[in-house]
Amino acid sequence: MTEDLNRQSLLKFLDAFYAGDAETATACCDEAIDSITYAPIELFPHLGHKHGNGWVTEAIRTQQQRYSSRKYDLKFMAVDGDKIATMQFLSLRKHDDDRVVHLESAEFFTFRAGLILMHRSFFDSFDFVQQLLGRDLTDSFAASVRDTLRR
Repeated sequence: MTEDLNRQSLLKFLDAFYAGDAETATACCDEAIDSITYAPIELFPHLGHKHGNGWVTEAIRTQQQRYSSRKYDLKFMAVDGDKIATMQFLSLRKHDDDRVVHLESAEFFTFRAGLILMHRSFFDSFDFVQQLLGRDLTDSFAASVRDTLRR
């Protein structure tokens, strides 16, 4: 029964988050939520380690400023008591050039009393940056790494 409650709470959170409904998304989170999105904060200052449910509203607002549409497709969900792991395919349409960028995200949630208490998120930030810039950085990055390794 707890697993069903947590599953429904997470689905409600994801639906609200990507719909831009900060009030509903925040209501799915414990006030003391601890969130870490593993990405370089020099490139993504709105990510990284966040504490308290205010980050939900901040994250939604930041994404809405950058993207005209945000969609998620839940590819996988595993529930084990108060822990849920997901794999999502995200599509974000950029405001400035109307280009759609895609990324896969792995997210891990821990619940307490039906609310999200901990959130951890991983995505390929290198690929995402290439999509945002609209160009392949692999060759220049690989050359830079090769030069550094020769020293």
